[in-house]
Amino acid sequence: MRGLLLLVPALLAAADDPYLEEVRAALDKTAAEGYAFEVKGRRERTGEVKPPGIVTSRMKHYQSARNGEEILVKGPEGLWKTPEERLGEKVERGQDPDAPAIVRTLQQARAPHEILQELLVLVAKGREPQDREVDGLMCKRYLLPFSEEALRKSLDEQMGKAVQAGELERPDKVRWSTARGSVAVYLAKGLLRKVKDERLVELEYKVPDLPPRVLKYKLEWEYDYSSWGKVTLTIPKEIRERLKIKDE
Repeated sequence: MRGLLLLVPALLAAADDPYLEEVRAALDKTAAEGYAFEVKGRRERTGEVKPPGIVTSRMKHYQSARNGEEILVKGPEGLWKTPEERLGEKVERGQDPDAPAIVRTLQQARAPHEILQELLVLVAKGREPQDREVDGLMCKRYLLPFSEEALRKSLDEQMGKAVQAGELERPDKVRWSTARGSVAVYLAKGLLRKVKDERLVELEYKVPDLPPRVLKYKLEWEYDYSSWGKVTLTIPKEIRERLKIKDE
């Protein structure tokens, strides 16, 4: 409940912000048309979004198809199974050691515009856009800094997950005064073209008889959008039927 209360002021402040409203309008329009996407970062993937709730994703030799809450994942052998079935499989010799992480990523993957919706809640205030070119396409770039309180909360949550997953050593101290974060949104013709999410903070680790070791904890993701309104789903007919996806 406390987290929800913290976000209410941000939502109220954004309600009358003309620049945030321009970004939200482009987000809604993009979501309504459907699009292809590419995610660049630690867990890179590509996929398509088709309204109202169909999302496909591909990572290495794996592909997922989601319709609402129902999801199936195709593995290197070509079979479609539920994520739970995939994660319960016995690890065979020669299998990709990243397979469980890939399946979990696909299981939890959401449409990029939904991720942007959550990021906009962290924004302190919109800013006037500037013209920027992306792959030959002229765009408006909105550089939107996160509020200090929301940034700290989001970093704290992500670091907690990373520590729990064994991906990050628990720090002895977090230098919150160094925390920085923003989301850059690029719009072209009233649609989302690119979104860059960047957050970082310095961490301290004690070292006997020496000054503390300082590391930067950084979250950096990039989401590219394309093929607006022209998405073709590469899903077999029998899988469409299992997921109750209507034929195009």
